[in-house]
Amino acid sequence: MTNLERLGLEVVAFTLLGSRAMAALLLTLLDGNGRQVSIDRLAESRIWRKADDDGPTRKGLMVRMCVLRSAMADLGFPGVIKTIGNETVLCAATGYSLPEPGRSAVMARLIEEAEQ
Repeated sequence: MTNLERLGLEVVAFTLLGSRAMAALLLTLLDGNGRQVSIDRLAESRIWRKADDDGPTRKGLMVRMCVLRSAMADLGFPGVIKTIGNETVLCAATGYSLPEPGRSAVMARLIEEAEQ
């Protein structure tokens, strides 16, 4: 994917989700190509960070991921984001993934919205 294509997807994700943070998290998960994306990698999504911001805490990131899951469900993609590790123990998750076929469906929706 070219930088211009990625930027287009980021704009569409922001438009659909209404948040730069949610768009950045979603694009980072999509970049993972269905594999696990670590908590640390998600925290490095600098698109939505201010220059003087150290980024979210682990707990804060998990809260943002919960909000993203809810937003994705509202868009017709319930359960596409998977937790890696133990999500029932506070802050025990090691990462998240957006595996197939959900990843392809989300990409198709973003591309469809971008073409309109």
